[in-house]
This record gives sequence, C-alpha cells and structure tokens, in this order.
Amino acid sequence: MSLFGTLNTGASGLGTSSTSMSVIGDNIANINTTGFKGSRASFEDMLPNMIGGNQLGTGSSVAGTQTLFGQGSLSSSSSALDMAISGKGFFQVSDGQQDFYTRDGSMYMDAEGFLVNSSGYHLQGYNAFDGSVTSRISDLQIDTAPTGAKATESIDISAYLPMQDEPTDGWDTYLSDTDTTGGTDVTWDDLDENADNSTSITIYDELGKPHDVVVYFEQVSETEYDYTVVAATSELDPTADADGEGYVTGLISGTLTFDSDGQLESATQSDIATSSWPGTSAIGFEVDFGVDSAGESTDGGSMTMQGEDFSVTGISQDGYAVGELSSVQLDDEGNIVANYSNGEEEILGQVALATFAAEGFLTRAGGNMFAANAASGDPAMGAAGVGGRGSVTGYALEGSNVELEDQFVAMIQSQRGYQANARVISTANDTLQELVNLV
Repeated sequence: MSLFGTLNTGASGLGTSSTSMSVIGDNIANINTTGFKGSRASFEDMLPNMIGGNQLGTGSSVAGTQTLFGQGSLSSSSSALDMAISGKGFFQVSDGQQDFYTRDGSMYMDAEGFLVNSSGYHLQGYNAFDGSVTSRISDLQIDTAPTGAKATESIDISAYLPMQDEPTDGWDTYLSDTDTTGGTDVTWDDLDENADNSTSITIYDELGKPHDVVVYFEQVSETEYDYTVVAATSELDPTADADGEGYVTGLISGTLTFDSDGQLESATQSDIATSSWPGTSAIGFEVDFGVDSAGESTDGGSMTMQGEDFSVTGISQDGYAVGELSSVQLDDEGNIVANYSNGEEEILGQVALATFAAEGFLTRAGGNMFAANAASGDPAMGAAGVGGRGSVTGYALEGSNVELEDQFVAMIQSQRGYQANARVISTANDTLQELVNLV
C-alpha cells in the first residue's frame, strides 16, 4: 500500500471514531430522557486492494447504528396518567395521519378528555362503554361525567340472634299496623320498646337519594323470628303533617325459621304495602339472610340463632348515589379504572401495546418516538400481558436504558482509536515529508 493509501486508511479510522463519539454523545445527552433507548455504532472493514496477490485493507466504514431496546429502570411518579411498560411493547400514539410508537408513558388529558403525549399525539387503546372494553383501537378518551345512581336491590344481613326462653306474643299486631303509608299509629318508640333487636342501614332510591331504614327482629317461637323493615312515614309522604313525623311505615316483613341447632332453614319475605320514595317508582328491594324461602343457599348474608347477645357481623346493600369522578388509576393489564366519590369503580378504557417482529429496525422519529417501516414489520396490537407483551404500571415512568459507566468506557475506546488513527496519519505525513526531502 502506498503512503497515500495509508493516509486514506487513517482518515477512515478517524471518521468511524468520530461517528462513535457522536453516538456516545447522543446517548449521554439523553441519559435523563424518559423512555429513551440508547444506540451503538457498528463498523465494518472496507473492500481490500489486491497488491501482488495479497489483500491489503483500506480502512473502516460505518455499517450503521443499532438501537438497543433493553429495559430501563422504573421510577415512581405522582401523576395517575403516567405509565411505564415492564417487558416488551410500545405505546401507540397518533397525530391523526400517522402512528408512532414510544416507551415514554408521560401522558396528559386534554380539554376533551383525550389522553395525549407531550407532542399532543393521541394515545391509542380500547375505549369502554358501560364498563365493557370494546375490541376496536381508537383514540383513548376518559369520560369525566358523573356516574349514575343505582337503586338498592338487595340488603345482605349477617347476624347472631339471641335464643330466648319466652318468645313475645302480640308482635303481629305491630306488623299489621304498619301496612299503610299514611295515618299509621305505630311510632319509632313503639317498635324500639317492643322489638327484641334492630339494626339500621342507609339505602338509595333510583334518583340516588339516601334513605335510612331499620330492620326489627322479634322472636315469636322457639325456632322463629319475625322481622320487619320500616322507614319514616314522612320520607315516603313529604306532605305528612308534623304530627306524622314520629310514625313509621312498614316496607317488608317476613319470618326466619331456624333448626334445633340454631341454623337458618328458611326466610320468607313479603311486601307490606306498595310504597315508593317521592319521585320514583315502587320500592323493590329484598333482604337476603343467606337462604331463601325453600331453604336454598343464596349469595347474601348469614343468620344464626344462638347465645344470649344480638350481634350484627355484616350488613351491606348494593345501591349508591350519583358519584363524581375523583381519580383514575391503571392496573397491570392497562385498564384505566375510574374511582368515583360514591365508592364505585368503572373501567373507562384499556391501553393497547404494540410489538414488532424486528423492533431493532424501527426508525427514530424524534420526540421519544419511533416509526414502523418495512424492515421492522407491521405492529401487532393487543392488551398488556397478552401475546408476549409486558405489563403496564401506573404512577411510574421508564427511564433511559443508557448506563453512564458503559458510555465512558466506550468513549475512552473511541478516543484512543481516534488518537491512534491520527498518529497513523501523522506518521505517514512525516514519512512523505522525508521522501520529499530525499528527492
């Protein structure tokens, strides 16, 4: 190889070392960029010359740069809309014309409720209607409207009822006296003084308005308890005069029958009267004690007659008032779950993740985003945790996968390579200068 060829070889080495330094500088510059994936330069030798039957190298060139899609570390965030992927996959965002892919889960909600990234591109996923996720991918939008009310349909009661030696007579009189919505002559005091036990609960009408009802229990035989559910007459009839404020109206009554061991055998139920809360349809809830009138088990409560003390171990109902959206959160499957002020939860949508057959060939598009191409293949879209896709973590962000120590080592290597190639050029130059002097 001539000395001029040596100069060209050294110059090619300077070029590859310079490219390597550029890639390292870009990695270090983005060490704090959310979701950034570092790159590395790849080099190859140039086609050699044939001189005297021998192959002599002509230097090196840049074969390309490769994006490294290793997992970055996750850090916690205070924003409910920040999300991070653990494992394979990309978030898909769209500007309305083209789809892009990113590991940057910094998302925001715009004025219309759409989830967007810092560039304003819409996050893609499956929207939900009435809590059910659809199968079509579109712009994810959070419905910030209040959730509707639900009328109470069932009250579940679990309790221990005391077993008395002398059951009360005459309780039927009080039950029959509460059979009208107005003009009843039974008061709260009457029931409180004569009933054995009672417990109260707040239920809701179809408008979401709360109402307090009380369940009274009275043992009427060695194996039976009568119960009745009552409400204030004034709540059912707002036109009742002041003298009626202390009176009650019966809603539901029935009998609980126990076996000799105190286990509930059957529970009957009947409506005392057709009543309705103001502005609503007829009241239609049931009380579940754990078995029905035929003795078949139900999904509700549990009643036992034993001991001497009355004890309620559990009481619940399934109605609720109108609820305002208070917060949202993400689960591992990427579901966007809304939490409402009435304690209810509802799925508003699900984030979709994209995977590629050859993600290493994705094109960097800037803004922490990548674009698909023929080499990477088309995206395979689906839910998190399915088809090899990773899980999604809320209140978290994925950091850059660049390791500063590794970049410093690579920088030193590139620097040494640059210095060595510069020495080759300097030496070839000195030799040429000596040759000129000899001539």
